[in-house]
Amino acid sequence: MEVEILVIGNEILIGKTLDTNSNWIAKRIVKYGHELKRITIIEDNIGTISKTILTILEREPDMLITTGGLGPTFDDMTLAGIAKGLNRELELNQHAYNSIKRAYDHAYKRGILKLEGMTKEREKMSYLPQGSTPLPNIRGTAPGVKLKEGETSIFILPGVPSEMKAIFLNVIKPILKEKRGKFVEKGLFFMGIGESQIAPYTTKLEEKYSQLWIKTHPRIGLSLEVEISITGFNVENGDEIAEQALDEIREIILSLNGRIRERK
Repeated sequence: MEVEILVIGNEILIGKTLDTNSNWIAKRIVKYGHELKRITIIEDNIGTISKTILTILEREPDMLITTGGLGPTFDDMTLAGIAKGLNRELELNQHAYNSIKRAYDHAYKRGILKLEGMTKEREKMSYLPQGSTPLPNIRGTAPGVKLKEGETSIFILPGVPSEMKAIFLNVIKPILKEKRGKFVEKGLFFMGIGESQIAPYTTKLEEKYSQLWIKTHPRIGLSLEVEISITGFNVENGDEIAEQALDEIREIILSLNGRIRERK
């Protein structure tokens, strides 16, 4: 599958909050052999959200995962923005309402909150785009949301990492596993030669192995890590092809009097 991530939050754009959600999600998308095509970060603004959703849908990813903007405050605009972009009405979802009410009642009884019952702000979280399915949030109050637009499955998750992870593991992970693809990753470390020295050779290898992504990552001093990966589905003999490319890189490094340290 091809997947995109949309991160929504002013606090990320001003540097107040570090976006760890997209990194965490990305690792799991790749782990199950799916291609993460793009990560987009935007402001809490209904117009921006609606336009961005339409732009993403034009690319027709199989799955879109959004994080952030599902809370009870005025700046939580994700659902309204998505509804506008998809030309759907926001409507009270009784299942979402009931789960939110239970969460607040439980918090009140435990003494975590001093205000009992549903308020206008709390009820706001139960208004979902028409045709949506609420996703249980066992770590918080705002439910996640699932909907379909064309061929794209859209999963709308909270921005709080613990809440996002709980819904992701419960709902999205099983889908990624069921439609599992093939991801191959091989690499090594080399020292004694610089990144620019090996660049002409890796350029030629990228032309030869067009289905591989060959990338050098500078580390400490002149030490470099060469990562070779194949992403996509049903790449025939993927492991063998990647290993063949890695063997050629080994030969190049040694011919340039470099030193190799294999990955453990």
